Amino acid sequence: MNLVNELEELALATRLKRLSERLSQDISRIYKESGLEFEARWFLILELLMRQKQLSVTEISESLQLTHPAVVQFVDQLQTQGLIKTSPDSRDKRRRLISLSPAGKQMHRKISPILEVIREENRKWLEEASASLLTVMGELERSLDEKSMYKRVKISLLEQSE
Repeated sequence: MNLVNELEELALATRLKRLSERLSQDISRIYKESGLEFEARWFLILELLMRQKQLSVTEISESLQLTHPAVVQFVDQLQTQGLIKTSPDSRDKRRRLISLSPAGKQMHRKISPILEVIREENRKWLEEASASLLTVMGELERSLDEKSMYKRVKISLLEQSE
C-alpha cells in the first residue's frame, strides 16, 4: 500500500516534494560521481549569481521565490564550500551582499557540460508524460498567484460554516 498515492489530492504537496527530492538526489549523485562537491539544490543560487553578480539574501529570495530561511541555509552551505563570498552592504551594514568566489565561477564552468545533459534528459523525460508538465505547472502557479490555496480553503470552510 502506498498511502501517499492512495490519498491523491490530499497528498499533492507531499507527492510534489517527493518528486523534487528524487530528482535532486539523482542529480547530486551525478555531481558526486563526477568528482564535484556540489549539490543540486545550490544550482539556482549559483546560476543567479553568475547572471546578477552580487545580490542580498532578500533579493535572492525574491528572485527565486524561495523562503528567506531557505536562502540563508543555502548561502551558508555555499560559503562553507567556498563557492560564494559575502561582504557588508556599504549602504546598509545589516545586509550581506553575496557574490560568487573564483571557486564558484570555476564550479559553474565545471557543471556546465553536465547541465546541458540534464536539460536534454529532462526534456526527454517530460515528453514521456501525457501532458506538458511545465505548461500545467505554469498554469497552476498562475492560478495560485491569483488565489492562494490558503484563501481557497479558508473561503470553503467559511461557506460550510454558514
